[in-house]
Amino acid sequence: MQFIESSVIGLRAACHVLRSSEQEPEVCLFPMIHVGSANYYAEVRRRLEKCDLLLFEGVRDFRARILSLSYSIAARSRRLNLVTQRDALVVPLVQQQRIRADVSTEQFAAAWRGVPWYQRLGLLLGAPVFGCWVYLTASRESIGRRLSTEEVESNRDFEMFESVPELENVLSTTRNARLIEEIASALSAKTAKRIGILYGAAHMRAVSRLLTVKYKYRIVESEWVTVFDYPE
Repeated sequence: MQFIESSVIGLRAACHVLRSSEQEPEVCLFPMIHVGSANYYAEVRRRLEKCDLLLFEGVRDFRARILSLSYSIAARSRRLNLVTQRDALVVPLVQQQRIRADVSTEQFAAAWRGVPWYQRLGLLLGAPVFGCWVYLTASRESIGRRLSTEEVESNRDFEMFESVPELENVLSTTRNARLIEEIASALSAKTAKRIGILYGAAHMRAVSRLLTVKYKYRIVESEWVTVFDYPE
């Protein structure tokens, strides 16, 4: 199962619809890239309007906001002509139909304390510096070619956290666990007919494995949405 694909013409995201013979709700996966074209987020928003329950990401912690500077600064470049998910994707569903399926501030802080202090300092100082470097030097293609994401982890994915397993716990493991809890709860409640899962593309690996293995979901429809094109 592919989630994000970088080709010679641009970056695109797959929107998958899954159904199960054992579960009533239909599940729609929206693997997200946190910076893209305004049209990309408009297309995602249009598809979200067909869902009657939305599970979405978002850590309410100032350290998470600092880390997000690694891409939010870059999105201010007029040369790239991109916007951030936070600014462009206004979730259309009413509050009662939305569930923030992410770790709490306290849970994030506890996992963050497990990261060695020098790595924490390096991340907090490095995120805005990296964002400025991308702002000044990057092209759409240089950004997009690092973002391809499939269900099976690549060597690059394993190497990313090889020397910093505590960081993997902060950014991936604990958040995946929380998301899986919320998915299981939503499926057992049986109050929604169409559940949308709006989350970072890398987290969709855990989601797809949960749905296909435990709940016997299968893909019945897939559609590619262009995140951004590469200029010729």
